[in-house]
Formats: sequence, structure tokens, C-alpha cells
Amino acid sequence: MLHDLKTISLTIAFIFPFMWGITFLLSGLKNQSSRVYLFFLMIVASFAYMMTFFKFEGYINIYANLFPYQAGTVFSLFPLMYCYVKSLTSEKEIKKMAIYLHFIPSIFVFVTVLVMQRIMVQKEYEIDFVRFLLDKDVEIRSNFVIGKTVYDIYKKLFIIISMIYVVAQANIVRKHYIKVRDLFSEDDKSELRWIKGIGVIFIVMIVFFVIIHILENNQVEAQNGLIGISYLTFGLFFWYLGLNGFRQKEVYNVSEVAQADEFKAEAKISKSKIENYLLRTKAYQNQNISVFDMCYHFHTNRTYLSDAIKLNFNTNFRGLINHYRTEDAKKAIDENVANNIDFDLENISTNAGFSSYSTFFRVFRAETGITPSDYIKFITKQKKKS
Repeated sequence: MLHDLKTISLTIAFIFPFMWGITFLLSGLKNQSSRVYLFFLMIVASFAYMMTFFKFEGYINIYANLFPYQAGTVFSLFPLMYCYVKSLTSEKEIKKMAIYLHFIPSIFVFVTVLVMQRIMVQKEYEIDFVRFLLDKDVEIRSNFVIGKTVYDIYKKLFIIISMIYVVAQANIVRKHYIKVRDLFSEDDKSELRWIKGIGVIFIVMIVFFVIIHILENNQVEAQNGLIGISYLTFGLFFWYLGLNGFRQKEVYNVSEVAQADEFKAEAKISKSKIENYLLRTKAYQNQNISVFDMCYHFHTNRTYLSDAIKLNFNTNFRGLINHYRTEDAKKAIDENVANNIDFDLENISTNAGFSSYSTFFRVFRAETGITPSDYIKFITKQKKKS
């Protein structure tokens, strides 16, 4: 039973990312630069896990022939994930040279392993060399030992590099959550809330990942349960990543950001000007409103505008917009209650500009100190008294 679980899990681990890779390719990559990294991540992950399937299911000859490519590609998994998150959260286009630098270790490992397997080792001993690296019983040759030493160093280096990228990626996401409060109203597109959800699976995946790479290959092969659970987790991670990556739109319009940043900072923006703009245009009712929309209106850059909002309203862009949305919702509730008109809170929240009722509920309670339902009860009592 555990062997069947292992086989199914290994199959899922390379099938899920492969299918998502094909899906991204067919849906088009030109319009979303961040999706390009996700496409390559899925293809690379699929190949890496296909090689793992060959290794654990006994297809050693195939595994040995492709081993240098597998050694190189696994080193690009975490850099590709990092580049995807970086691209998704970056306001400016990432320079290609900065991207290429992340894949130097991958290229170096590929070349080193290729030289070891194809030049240091005679052709007829290539499969035995790979079998030796996998801790299998073979006739040991002197150059095998050198290769094994390098291989063990690379395994440890892989774990270190992977942990560095995990920390760097978490730091990017943390900074993004702070930054978007000054740039966007409450919006699932910019919040990237699904990344928080994927973090739970990611942590579990990292635990299994470290265990598998710390243990010797023969120790891992003896644990069908460990292999089955680990690679099932890996497969689910890439399925969830692919699903949300497919739904995710670009957070920033790079050209729009660049254009807004070109505005001069000399424009004087008073509190009354901001209030008049929001009340007159009701721009806050637009669920996708961003600070850049106001930048275009006032012809100033976002830094100056954010400072003006902070100075005049003692809040950030999101707090300002949510305040006006809450006031709009309260006004609608007041009018409906005063005129004995039946109403739906979800419609009111949508009309006020909130992206979802849960967001409306949370913001309303934070702004007023009571829930929407309690507010309705309060004004209904006030009406009866009058």
C-alpha cells in the first residue's frame, strides 16, 4: 500500500506542474511578465520531479543519462519562485542582468556535474557513477569518490541556497503588504492573500524538503511513506500555486507607475482639494482605485500625494478610501432606514466600493466600533425615539 502511495505521489508531483506549465503557455505569456517565471518554474519542477520518479521507481539508466540536467535544474527552482514573487510585487521592470545572476549557481552545477560524469568518468562507467552517488552498491573507482564528495557538497549547498531564497521571498512579501496600504484600496489583486494561504503548505513542504536532502539516498528510498507524503505535498503545493498564479493579475502597471513618478512634487494639495475630489467624483466607489489614479488627477507623484494624505488625514491611502466608503455605506443605510426601504448590506457594500462583504464588515467595524447590523439596530432605535 505504501509503495502504491509512493508511486501515485511521485506521479502527481511531476504531472501537476507540467499541466500548469502547458496551461500558462497556451493562455499566453506576453501580457503578464510575472507569469513567464511561473511558466519556467512549473516546467523545471516537472522535470525535476520526473527525474525523482525515475530514481525512486528504478529507472536508473534514464536517470543517469539526464542526471547533469537534473542537478542543474533543481538549483533553479527557488530562484525561479523568488523571481516570480519579485516580479509580481515590483513596481518597475526587473533588469535582465539582475535576473540572470540568480541562475549562475544552476549553470555552474550543471557544467560541473556534466564534466564529472562525461569527462572524468569513462562512458561505460557513467551509470555506475550515478548509482554510486545514489549510495547503491557498485565497484568503487577513484574518480567516483571525488564525484561523491562534490555531490555531497552540492546537496548541502542546495539546502543553504534554498533557505536564503525562502527568507528573501518572505521579506519581499512582508514589504509588499506594508507598501500596498499606501498604494491600493482593499483589493484581492494587490493583497496577494493567496500567498499567505500557500505559506502553510510551503512550510510543510520545506520540512519534508530538508529531511529528504539531509538523509542519504538509500535511507530515503527505504521510506516509502516519507516519499509518498513528501511528494504528495510537493504536488499539492504546485497545484495550488498554479491555480492562484493563473487567477492572479499583474499588481502594477509598470508604465502607469513610471508615468506617475514623472510628475513633479511641487503641486500643492490641500485637505479640502482631496475631500472635494473624493466627494465630487466618488472615486472611492471604484473597487480598483489606486493612489496612481489620484496622482493623475492632481498631477503629482505618489510620494508627495502619500505625504499629503498622511499630513492632512493622519492615515494612509487605504485608510482614507475606506473611511469614505464607510461614510457612503452609513449614509445609504440611514436613508433606507429613514424611508422604511428594505435593503441588502451586500449591495450597499458593493455600491460603496468594497470588493467583498467580509472586507466591508471588517472595515466598518474598525471605523465605527460596531458591526453593520448593530449600526442598523442603533439608528432604528433612534428613529423610533424621534
